[in-house]
Amino acid sequence: MSKAMSRRTFISASGATFAAVILAGCSGSNASSSASASASGSTSASSASAQSSIDYMVLVNKQHPLPEGWEDAIELESFTNTVDSKVDVEKKAYAAYLDLKKELEAEGVYVDLDSAYRPVADQQRIWDEFMQQYGEEYTKRTVAVPGYSEHHTGLALDLYLIVDGKNIDENEDMMALPEIWEKIHPKLADHGFILRYLPQRKIFTGYSYEPWHIRYLDDPAIAREITEKGLTYEEYLNEVDPSIAGCVVDYGQSEIYKDADIDTALDAILAEFANWEGCTMQRIAYAGDELAASKLDYVNGLREEGADEFSQAIVFLTDFHSPSAEQAKETAWKPDTDYKDYGWYLGRTGADSAWKLLTWGWG
Repeated sequence: MSKAMSRRTFISASGATFAAVILAGCSGSNASSSASASASGSTSASSASAQSSIDYMVLVNKQHPLPEGWEDAIELESFTNTVDSKVDVEKKAYAAYLDLKKELEAEGVYVDLDSAYRPVADQQRIWDEFMQQYGEEYTKRTVAVPGYSEHHTGLALDLYLIVDGKNIDENEDMMALPEIWEKIHPKLADHGFILRYLPQRKIFTGYSYEPWHIRYLDDPAIAREITEKGLTYEEYLNEVDPSIAGCVVDYGQSEIYKDADIDTALDAILAEFANWEGCTMQRIAYAGDELAASKLDYVNGLREEGADEFSQAIVFLTDFHSPSAEQAKETAWKPDTDYKDYGWYLGRTGADSAWKLLTWGWG
């Protein structure tokens, strides 16, 4: 009997929470019969010849869609994992995964694939279901836009752990086993994989830390370079928005918020900052638990009339450089000026709700 589709199948955003995982995760989704290889992994001659057209260095993220014709060109292998779910994987990525799996097992570490390839049509179905059930705001916050998920490539693989014969495939449970991931991650590059979503680097990737999400590049040398330099894939390809490319993010120390909470607050700030033409962000820092607690009444005073009361507040301090004199015309900015410790104030009604950006500025 097939395993029920896990929460990680749909939504994304942060390694440890519901809102953080589904954008990048994709377990349980089956490819259509026309796009998938057979269960035995056999493919047609035309598929094999089309394989040469696949770019293993392709970038697919929130800004870069799956290239046209990719789903017709990809050659897939299919297998059934230990929880009886069928998984489709790009052929060379699957072979590399098996080599990685074999090396890990020799050291007593056991993994399997929760998900890999997901057709755009499947993502569209998920999107439509969430829109109907939860509405537009929630869907946009939690579901990958069809055509913009890295899992469409078949080169993104979500691992799960097998510990003492037990399948560990829930996000929270896997996040609670960092000692196992610390054994897995150093071996990825030798097999042509990178860890795709690094800790505290959501500002560059758009996704929170996911220790299970690996990406095949078909080049161990490049994978080692990226890994050794501690780069995100976007940074390696110079595909980071110039307005944030040099930004340093300080998550600080918090007893209230996890990195995932900070990540979702950053989304709201960066969405607003994207409208500030010519400005470049230099630093974003969590302002600390004490300030967060003291500003709860303040942010509640800013909420819309009749809106639910906020139960949590969060504050960030930023440094940024204003636009040139020409770009700064008809704006409030002093041209070519460094703004320091510029505050951003957000509130939310509960731990599972979205942060609402209420105001920004000094004071």
